[in-house]
Amino acid sequence: MNTAYLTLIIVALTCVLYVIEKLPVALVTVLGLLAMVFAGSLSYSDAFSCFGSTPVTLTFGMVIIINAIIDSGVITEFEHVLKRMTRHGEKLFCVSFFISAGLISMFSNNTALVAMFMPFIASIAAASRGQIQKKHLYMPLAIGGLIGGTGSLAGSTAPLLASNVLETVGHDPFSFFTTAPIALAILFGIAICYWLFLYDLQVKWFDFPEQGGEAHLDKAIEKREEMLDLDEDIAVKAVLHGESEVPIDKKHGFIALGVFVAVVVLFIIQPFGWDLGLIAISGAVIVVLTGCVDGKKELRNMMWPALITLAAALGIATGFVKSGAGGVVIDFLVSTFGPAMTNPKVMVAVFLIAGWVISNFMSNGSLVSMLASVAVPMAIQYGSNPVPMAIACCIGASLAFATPVATTTITMVQVAGYRFKDYMRVGGIVGAIGVAIAWGAIVLIYGL
Repeated sequence: MNTAYLTLIIVALTCVLYVIEKLPVALVTVLGLLAMVFAGSLSYSDAFSCFGSTPVTLTFGMVIIINAIIDSGVITEFEHVLKRMTRHGEKLFCVSFFISAGLISMFSNNTALVAMFMPFIASIAAASRGQIQKKHLYMPLAIGGLIGGTGSLAGSTAPLLASNVLETVGHDPFSFFTTAPIALAILFGIAICYWLFLYDLQVKWFDFPEQGGEAHLDKAIEKREEMLDLDEDIAVKAVLHGESEVPIDKKHGFIALGVFVAVVVLFIIQPFGWDLGLIAISGAVIVVLTGCVDGKKELRNMMWPALITLAAALGIATGFVKSGAGGVVIDFLVSTFGPAMTNPKVMVAVFLIAGWVISNFMSNGSLVSMLASVAVPMAIQYGSNPVPMAIACCIGASLAFATPVATTTITMVQVAGYRFKDYMRVGGIVGAIGVAIAWGAIVLIYGL
């Protein structure tokens, strides 16, 4: 059988395994990668070189640096600022928290962000005597974190995977903030919508009783540990024990923040052509050597399944491109939809919508790789700029809020009592708005 068609079969079977959720996501992704090696879609060296690639080392290093900031308790000062906003009403607090979650998640893992702030919201809600309710804040927290995570290469795996596909076909990869203008446009556009009407719709539609008690928080942590295979860290312990603050260590907080700022600056300027992964790992080594974090604990609690999934997804995307499977899909799309698919505006819309819809039912990281492996070569083939197509793939696949199983982050906040129809209504509307804003921003910024 032709290698391209065999690769398509492997990808299809991998997607089926993602959807039925009988095996862990990391295992399914590795199985898909191994199948591609045995099928001849890519060589062993190409497949497993991804495990030491820039996206993996960058993610590894940034997780340690962000953990150092969290462990120092510096984030508590930020929580105090937000807490003062509760005096001006729940709507302002909701919108402020939504924006804050988005901005912070540009530089940190959004799952850890949600785990960190859930107990803070719970404590505020408990002290407010009903003026602040978790059910009105948990979903905006998760949505803001997911949107903001697409704003930089350190925010989530989606931009890293799309950037890797660009590099695979010989194009320049994303810079650190390539996706930031689009992500920020979506973040602030939806924030305005929350202020104008989304918050009011939430209050109307979330007509179930406010959930309380540690049992609901325990379920969130169990789900998080099940999906990410993580031991309890400070954020998780805070949720379990109802603690909203971590004691401040000023010395380690100063060092951790200094390293973080230095790393971000180096990401932007990349002196001497330094690799982003090298910069992140160097920063992680500094916070470990200075005692900001316990190196052994970080290795023990590292998000290994997530890193393995990222690395294997990179390998699958490489095999998808090199085997010619992407070309087969391109030919099918053009023959089915005609010349319209060669229009860059239409291409952006198609891949945004495809990512948005499909990612509600499967791993968005793997989906980004597969979509970008079609979109990027297609853009090049028809003389279009492949960068906006890669951005469309990573943004679209990150707007999955319409089901409680779309991502780990959106699953965790289900403890507030959200029903499936709540995700479909609020998450669906927010996702649709995000797709529309993303399409307009991409077309405007890249002059399509």
